Amino acid sequence: MAVSKTTTAKKASVSTEIVLGQAAQQITKAVAELNNATASVNQLTSKAEELTLLVANKEEAIQALEVEFTEKERQLKVDLDLSFKANTDRVVNEYLTSVNKVAISASELNTLRSELEETKSNSDALVKREVATVASSLKSQYENEIKLIHSENKAIAAENAAKIGTLATQNKFLEEQVAKLYSQLDAERAAGIERAKAGSVGSINVAPAGK
Repeated sequence: MAVSKTTTAKKASVSTEIVLGQAAQQITKAVAELNNATASVNQLTSKAEELTLLVANKEEAIQALEVEFTEKERQLKVDLDLSFKANTDRVVNEYLTSVNKVAISASELNTLRSELEETKSNSDALVKREVATVASSLKSQYENEIKLIHSENKAIAAENAAKIGTLATQNKFLEEQVAKLYSQLDAERAAGIERAKAGSVGSINVAPAGK
């Protein structure tokens, strides 16, 4: 009778070790999943920061283009002024040479000046229209790119929030599972202790009868 109780206690001990081993494996798996979830969140955060930096770079590029267009417009005006001056001198010199004159009448000079001013005014207006058209087109293009990047950034932020929510749910579930495993382990340990106590009491009571 004493031998039977001792065997029962040993089986209870083996069962406890199996439960402990299974619990340790599940806890290790839960920790690995939590580490993977943390790494995933870090990667998403890094991607969001890269997109934010890209938006900032695009905005800087737009500002640089606006400065460049302003400078080109100013340079075009300077070049146009120089060109008109050179053309004026050339026209006057060719005219004087062609008519073998050293001077022209005031009315002819006024007429040439009027034609030159009209041409210059038309050219200025044309240059401004062309520069404005190009600037507007490029600015619209960059603004559309910025809007697209903002849209992508918002989509990624929403995706990050969803994934973080899922990870939080999974984390809670894993914590509950770990708590449940610890509870089961404590219950099994308590049951093992009670079985060991019962086996010990049985051995003490039966030993004299065996003699």
